Amino acid sequence: MNKLFEPIQIGSMTLKNRIVMAPMGTTTDTTNAFNMRDVKYYGERAKGGCGLVLTGAVVASTEFEPAPCQKLTNTKDVYMLHLVAERVHFYGAKFGIQLSPGIGRMNWIDPHTPPYSASPVPNYYVPSLICRELPTEGVKSLVKAMGESAKLAKNAGVDIIEIHAYGGYLIDQFTSAKWNHRTDEYGGSFENRQRFLREIVEEVRKACGKDYPIAIKMTLDSVDDDERPIEEGLAIAKYLADSGLVDMIHFGRGAYSCRWRMVSSVYQPVGFDLDAAPKVREMIGDLPLMAHGKLNHPDVAEKAIADGLIDLVAIGHGLIADPHWANKVKNGKLDDINPCIGCGECHFNAMKGHSRPCAVNVHGMREGEFPLTPAKSDLNILVIGAGPGGMKAAATAAERGYRVSLYEKNTYMGGIMAAAGAPRFKADVHDQVEYLKRQIAKYPVDLHLNTEITLEDVQRLHPDFVVVATGAKPVVIPVPGADKPHVSTAVPVLLKQKEVGQKVVVVGGGEVGCELSSELCLQGKDVIMIELLDDILRTADHFVANDQNIRYLVENSGTDIRCSTRLTEVLDDGIMVINKEGEAEKITCDSVVFASGFKADHSLYNDLLKAGYECVQVGDNVKPGKIINAIHQAYHYIRVLEED
Repeated sequence: MNKLFEPIQIGSMTLKNRIVMAPMGTTTDTTNAFNMRDVKYYGERAKGGCGLVLTGAVVASTEFEPAPCQKLTNTKDVYMLHLVAERVHFYGAKFGIQLSPGIGRMNWIDPHTPPYSASPVPNYYVPSLICRELPTEGVKSLVKAMGESAKLAKNAGVDIIEIHAYGGYLIDQFTSAKWNHRTDEYGGSFENRQRFLREIVEEVRKACGKDYPIAIKMTLDSVDDDERPIEEGLAIAKYLADSGLVDMIHFGRGAYSCRWRMVSSVYQPVGFDLDAAPKVREMIGDLPLMAHGKLNHPDVAEKAIADGLIDLVAIGHGLIADPHWANKVKNGKLDDINPCIGCGECHFNAMKGHSRPCAVNVHGMREGEFPLTPAKSDLNILVIGAGPGGMKAAATAAERGYRVSLYEKNTYMGGIMAAAGAPRFKADVHDQVEYLKRQIAKYPVDLHLNTEITLEDVQRLHPDFVVVATGAKPVVIPVPGADKPHVSTAVPVLLKQKEVGQKVVVVGGGEVGCELSSELCLQGKDVIMIELLDDILRTADHFVANDQNIRYLVENSGTDIRCSTRLTEVLDDGIMVINKEGEAEKITCDSVVFASGFKADHSLYNDLLKAGYECVQVGDNVKPGKIINAIHQAYHYIRVLEED
């Protein structure tokens, strides 16, 4: 990994390596200020070895819209920002903020008032709200505000400003031919559409000095949407490089209509934006170039730098999952990296107005709040079930110093999560299963596979504390023929424990059904997926990028999707359904696979309670749900054990 750790010059600033914490909004305070949680959060990534730490978008003005994120509008906002910069500098990293004049038509804070934009175009979230055109004097006011905020940032100890001209937000609306219909000096020709951005760069340069580093984050193209053709994006990149005003370009791809091209999902391949890098490089020459998009895979990141595709790698969610990614890569401790699973729970919760948690890192945005303390006594901890919750509980208990035994009825660890990581497009989840297995091996956990535990077994083992993590059982719709030999549930099929024929009917159009159908189609099977509701993924509770991405995969996989269709019987050579027209129909197939959900089995837990054992449930044994629930519940139950 030599290239990743070579220094690089960005204008007048030298970075110790090529690893950058990508900009991701946090908004940890209801006042839209930075606070001590930010100090610890960004400081931990600097401690973990990043060369440059960037914040998410910080708005320079609230004149035309309420702040959607953190703000830097006056000297009162400087105090905490300075503490963040100071903490990052303690570890030899540089610190930058992503500065924005606003989000325009993407405004979600006030769903009743038409926001300002480049032109009278529909609001993204409420299309019936037609945006107000930002008056010319308002544009100039925002330009001035960006310079003033940049000056405040420099005074706070910020080393570089990245101007947020990305993602369909306000600057992007001005540079876009689709959204900018203005007739003043900020609209019309290509050069006029770039004027807002250029004046912002010039104002920041004027406020901070000719040697102060300035980067631009820009949208190259919108990929599966007409919002930005790649020709326009490449022209913008060339325009910026030729201006001589900027020191680095950070490009990304996608639009909100294909959010999974903007924000990585579990289904995306690693380094998914790198194929466009040579086109950008051709436009900008030797100007430093940065990209993002699942570059938290060390071999991919190293090769991208070594091959000259890009000069810096921006890692976002991967550094939420493991803030010490850089140091672990540098020291060759790749097996210790806690891999991001691409679930998007961080972004999903942020969009709901919650904090930004991480499914696999219980300390994400909670740095220093939940430490593990050494065990106070020699308790015997019994963990039943080696899914994500069970493995996390066992490893955490062993780390504290308890005596731990872990029993799993299957011959493998991972539970349903192992099946979730089985499709070829969900390698991130598979990687997390392997990481948890390594954590079990790292600590003195007495592991027993292929061993089902009953109440009598627990009585024989005499534990002091029991964690019930036995997961949930698949739901099979009780129709005639559901017990036929060519019928299965999704987990054994995903794990290749159960063979299916050439023609397969998948019953259920939720996440599992969509993933299974897509995977079977990739294997060359002919797949029909039936769903009782009027659309697929109706019951899914996940981030929009993941929703869009799995919908794209299944709809383009070749799966024959039939919604509003009710299964009535399984036959020897097919199934009977009531189709969306209300008519009985026979569908011929070789195999039937139920992907119709899971149901928790509380019987063992209830028996243990009645027998007087101190015990807890975690994960799907509580309620079928998400990996974040299993891992966080397991960690915190063990963390507070014997707490005063």
